[in-house]
Amino acid sequence: INAGFFAHAQAAAFGNPSATVLGCILHDQKCRFTSIFYGIFGVVIALMKDVPDVKGDQIANIRSFSVRIGQNRVFHTMRRLISALFLVFGAGFMRAAFTITHSSSTATIRALLGLTSILAAFLARKKATNVNAEDSA
Repeated sequence: INAGFFAHAQAAAFGNPSATVLGCILHDQKCRFTSIFYGIFGVVIALMKDVPDVKGDQIANIRSFSVRIGQNRVFHTMRRLISALFLVFGAGFMRAAFTITHSSSTATIRALLGLTSILAAFLARKKATNVNAEDSA
């Protein structure tokens, strides 16, 4: 979806009639990284939303991922995945901040985004420590 919006913006706002979804993903770093980030983020949201509803899924005979492999396993795997996602993208922003040569304000913004993302990774881990994935209350 993100690559589609990006390609549409390239075509509509910037007059690039050859902008396609595949072209954006393959040839534009911003589009590729945004698509990867939100794709992984979407998977985490999709799998986490089923964790508290296992009893209802079992009653309705819905074989959700949480029912098949267990609430704790899904919860902790998704917590690790979201933490890793924030760490990797935070490190990427930090690297970009320190390698930029043309604008100190851009470097500052990238560094702040990187630090915020890294902080979010640690907060996600800390906040999830005392969560009981099997308690849907």
